[in-house]
Amino acid sequence: MVDEKEGDGKSKSHEEGDEEEEEEVQEVHIVLLSKEPSRAYPAFVLALGSVTMGAKCKVYCTMDALEIVKKGGASKITLAGAPPLEKYLKDAIAAGVKVTACGPSKEMLIQMGIRKDTLEEGVEFEDVIGFLNEALPAAKKGGMIVFL
Repeated sequence: MVDEKEGDGKSKSHEEGDEEEEEEVQEVHIVLLSKEPSRAYPAFVLALGSVTMGAKCKVYCTMDALEIVKKGGASKITLAGAPPLEKYLKDAIAAGVKVTACGPSKEMLIQMGIRKDTLEEGVEFEDVIGFLNEALPAAKKGGMIVFL
């Protein structure tokens, strides 16, 4: 038997050789397809709520939602009675939400005016395989994949 002090100063005992089970962190993966306020605002509210409750969260922007992650793009999206979407985007990134931009093909992105230097700070490119490599294992463990 081994006695250890936890971070709160309390002792805990466990058998030597026993591995302690770590609590699984829930994950929420949001696929955002649209820049429409009725979809974009709920995506970022859900993301902020998720990380506030201790979950890991990613917002994967694709299709029309790529306009949100272009520099200045989110500032043009508004909903009556709410701040511009840019505030939610920046708050989400600051809170630890991973925001990614789908990188389907360089040619398509160039036509849309999207390059690494035109993305909002804190947004990274990610292909669909990268997204699925994280989202599918999370879903198997009870995580959520939400399409908006």
